[in-house]
Amino acid sequence: GCKLDLKRIALHARNAEYNPKRFAAVIMRIRDPRTTALIFSSGKMVCTGAKSEDQAKLAARKYARIVQKLGFAAKFLDFKIQNMVGSCDVKFPIRLEGLVLTHGQFSSYEP
Repeated sequence: GCKLDLKRIALHARNAEYNPKRFAAVIMRIRDPRTTALIFSSGKMVCTGAKSEDQAKLAARKYARIVQKLGFAAKFLDFKIQNMVGSCDVKFPIRLEGLVLTHGQFSSYEP
């Protein structure tokens, strides 16, 4: 990626915050798709909150475009899904100790 001036991005982009004492990236948000991006000075970006792979890719392209419009030679390269998160209600209590004893190879539990 190209080197980015995070202070400049935070000053000129909307919905962007940058507090280098707390975290070494600009935090930027867009509404559609509703996502948050962490933009690092290395030019790398992490996009979170998308509900699908297509949404994630669209959002990442939008963030790259915002950075380009601020005058950086950013390119959209090497997009990949790093992880997915899911949740569900199983409608019954789960005994965590029992779960880890029975399914230790698939789980870890540290109370």
